Amino acid sequence: MQSLEDTKQTRRIQISGGSTYTISLPKKWIDELGIKNGDNMTIIKNANRSMTLFPGLGSEKPAKKVTLAISQKDSEESIRRRVIALYLGGYKTIQISSKGVKIPPEYSRLIKDLVRKSMIGTEIVESDSESITIQILTRLPELTFDVALRRMYLMTANMHREAMDALKKFDVKYAEEVVKMDDEVDRFGLYMMRTLIMAIQNSSMMYDVGLEQPSDCLNYRTVISRIERIADHAALIAKRIKFLKEPLEPKLLKELESLSNDAIACFENSISALTKKDHVLAEKVAVNIFQVVEKEKELMYGMKEFKNSTIVKFTLEDIRRTAEYSSDIIETVVNETIRDVVSEK
Repeated sequence: MQSLEDTKQTRRIQISGGSTYTISLPKKWIDELGIKNGDNMTIIKNANRSMTLFPGLGSEKPAKKVTLAISQKDSEESIRRRVIALYLGGYKTIQISSKGVKIPPEYSRLIKDLVRKSMIGTEIVESDSESITIQILTRLPELTFDVALRRMYLMTANMHREAMDALKKFDVKYAEEVVKMDDEVDRFGLYMMRTLIMAIQNSSMMYDVGLEQPSDCLNYRTVISRIERIADHAALIAKRIKFLKEPLEPKLLKELESLSNDAIACFENSISALTKKDHVLAEKVAVNIFQVVEKEKELMYGMKEFKNSTIVKFTLEDIRRTAEYSSDIIETVVNETIRDVVSEK
């Protein structure tokens, strides 16, 4: 067990010249980290009035190649979970090997579909009967976190609008295309989760992708999961259209469309409040979310039973859930900005 002296010490800062301050570092720490005289050190000024010091110039070091051994006893879901875990873990090269046994065709298809549908910036660079090698080609910060977040939320908002449009037009084929969009949202979600995990492990990378402090990683993880859930509900709206026995009445469609527009406005404004760190806007959106939930209750309780009433009730719930997940995003904004609106003593 490490002593406090091994992890925390207090050293006096001294002025050296007209514009430079120096501080001594414990020799034991330097030796343990393998730092030598003349090596470069990167210093980062954090938003929480602290500084981070680490060896090197702050460049991203490529992770080592990792090998995942699989067997015919493994389930497809188990293989899927482990490959995604390695992708999220930040590895640049993932080799899946069957240890001298031919990889079953269904496992090969699973891995290839996983790369194509779920893992952004990856390619299969080598493949034979006993192994498949996945290379992660996208290098941070080519696709910054903010850019990826914007694409993800725009796709999700568009999914919801198009699902409602397909419902309005009673168009099953259109709805099926909307459902397929969910894979793209999930791809960006996984990419951003990977980015957050790597940023927590590397302070320099955190700044490269546009995050200010470690707590941002925790907050944005919540945001990503909520956007994924909103996309799931948009897909559910589209999936249920094929179960409708006939088109919905124009009056009912108008009510659903109005509620949907309000829910999407809450979602988009919650993201706007997040990116701008706008506490005032967040509070306004919170009020609007409450109104959407209350309006959904009124429509639900006032609805009479008819052929498609079950489908409509599920759709109302999907719309309400979109607003409620936006509320979770708003809570993240309030948590991040609360110190800006209070007086500390």
